[in-house]
Amino acid sequence: MSDRGPIVYIVDDDEVTRSYFDAVLSTANVPCCRVESASAFLDMYDPDQPGCLLLDVEMPGMTGPELQHELNLRGAIIPLIFISSHAGVPTAVDAMLHGAFDFLQKPVSHEILLARVRNALDYDAGNRTILHQRDQMTKRFDALTARERDVLALLIAGHSNKVMASELGLSERTVEVYRARIMKKTAARSLAQLVRMGMEMQLMSSSPQRTKATRANRQPGPRS
Repeated sequence: MSDRGPIVYIVDDDEVTRSYFDAVLSTANVPCCRVESASAFLDMYDPDQPGCLLLDVEMPGMTGPELQHELNLRGAIIPLIFISSHAGVPTAVDAMLHGAFDFLQKPVSHEILLARVRNALDYDAGNRTILHQRDQMTKRFDALTARERDVLALLIAGHSNKVMASELGLSERTVEVYRARIMKKTAARSLAQLVRMGMEMQLMSSSPQRTKATRANRQPGPRS
């Protein structure tokens, strides 16, 4: 998991707007990076860098929604906050349906800007923690041998050592050895925790490869 601090990327073709947002956030000790275009942001984009993105809608070249589409194709998890002075309700709705974290209309007050950015940074941090935990768990379960996976599957199904031994053609003592190895490799503190993790791994393996905390799990603070 990255130890780097979060950065707020301000992507807007207007220098005055970039400077204003930077000044507001810097006053609150929020690190910022001003970017003059969507394509320039893509050139510097690092999926491991925590933060959020303040994104204008209409820009020369690649627009904000086009950048959002490209980031979605890359499986990006960075929260996007669109900020526009001209976009209407359909544009805002479309952006939110495609995963935008928020959509604000210019002019934006200091208080609202800081509140929404802090919500986005908190969401990003929580999202990255979940994904890191899942990645660590996946690595531990990937270390299991084929026979240990057989034992784990029967454990999840609720079978006793005696039944597992019969199913796998092993002695009960051998099953106990496999169980102990599984507990050690997965770092499970109890059988109940092992079963829960094993069931989650089964769900993860049957879902799309892109593992991203959904917006339904988002719990932003009160909006100003």
